[in-house]
Amino acid sequence: MDSVKRPSEDEIVSVVNSIRVSAPDLGVAKLHAKIRTDFPSWSLSVNRLRAVLKAHDLSLVSGHKELNFEAQIPEEVKRRMYVEETNSSVVQGLHVPATVHVSQLAGKGKGLVATEAIPKDSTIWTEQALVFVPPPSMCKAILLGKACSYCAKPLASSVLITPCPTCSGRWCNNLCRRSDRIHKHIRHGTYSSEWAEIENFATESQWNAPYQYAHVLAACTFENQHHIQAGVEGLAKIRQDIRQQRGDPEYLSSILSGEQFEIMWQEGYVVLCKFFNHFSPPSYEDFLLGLGMVNINSFEGSIFLLQSHLNHSCDPSVDVKFVGRSGIKVTARRHLSAGEELTTSYIDTNLDIDTRRAKLLQNYGFWCICARCIHEADLALQTTSQPGDVKKKPKSKSKSKSKSKSKSGRSKQEPERARKKSVTFDDQVIEIKY
Repeated sequence: MDSVKRPSEDEIVSVVNSIRVSAPDLGVAKLHAKIRTDFPSWSLSVNRLRAVLKAHDLSLVSGHKELNFEAQIPEEVKRRMYVEETNSSVVQGLHVPATVHVSQLAGKGKGLVATEAIPKDSTIWTEQALVFVPPPSMCKAILLGKACSYCAKPLASSVLITPCPTCSGRWCNNLCRRSDRIHKHIRHGTYSSEWAEIENFATESQWNAPYQYAHVLAACTFENQHHIQAGVEGLAKIRQDIRQQRGDPEYLSSILSGEQFEIMWQEGYVVLCKFFNHFSPPSYEDFLLGLGMVNINSFEGSIFLLQSHLNHSCDPSVDVKFVGRSGIKVTARRHLSAGEELTTSYIDTNLDIDTRRAKLLQNYGFWCICARCIHEADLALQTTSQPGDVKKKPKSKSKSKSKSKSKSGRSKQEPERARKKSVTFDDQVIEIKY
């Protein structure tokens, strides 16, 4: 039987905000009943709930604002949202640490919730990639044996290096050699040249999503492990053309824009099918789903199954960092209480609220109503409500000014590889300028 716990005010506020996304009109009594049902181990009286609501200006009684978040979202924004069209399923046999469980969260779908208190800075879990995808920029070095065929680590002289007896490929150690189950299928034999075309297309077009999806398909086709197929099937999916249509305001208003993207997707599909036609090729619709899937689930280009369950917050509760070349470690940014959701950030949290919301809408299809965004929006509203006041955007914490290109030479619409807190995205939605 679960032990009884007294939730913190922050936990209560977070749960109330989450519930009111889908049920904004619940009174205190019904809200209390809903919380007791969702969190049976919580010791929370109606009077304490009422006090917390009042202290945080969340009450529905006369004299306090009604927090109907859906009603506050502009109609133009609602037309561009596509998160509700994203489909995912429960992954059977998913390995989850004892301190966490997968839960269906109001207005969010699947998410991860703490089952017990988790101290600040503690490691919650480590995870190896379900599908590890080496950076396409390292493909040439891999072919020449100058980088590990699995993890793409540049190779120096070492007694641990294991050469492939058939090709020039090498692995940095036996662990990478054993992990690289697709090597013989893509590097040896009759169809290796078709796989090389996929890699060349990625590097020449600077478009990584088809290359990433090819690795996912190869893992499902050749590794012959049920947990990989089951994991991929459970990932959130949405067609890339839907992401582009909703994310780019110019897409539907310009015939040229839509045609350019359609040509690009078809070119990628043809290149990918040259290899997979020898096995089990995807349909064009599956290809578009695959592009959307890798874009909204990948972390630094690879797929990590449990990590992909983390929802977004502009004030995230966990950090996700690489461990070695193909693993990640998830740690608590602050003390987490039982029943509290684990969240990461999909974007740079130093950005101001308008920029954060715009990026999340463009690339993830939702309007952020996390506690931080609600608080900052309220502050902005209070500022503009004063007579004679001029609305000011919250200043960005970032010291660097926006530039058309980063230091690495990437365009401002293409994300850096080192996305510190991002859980996703190789391809952001691209806006065509005329």
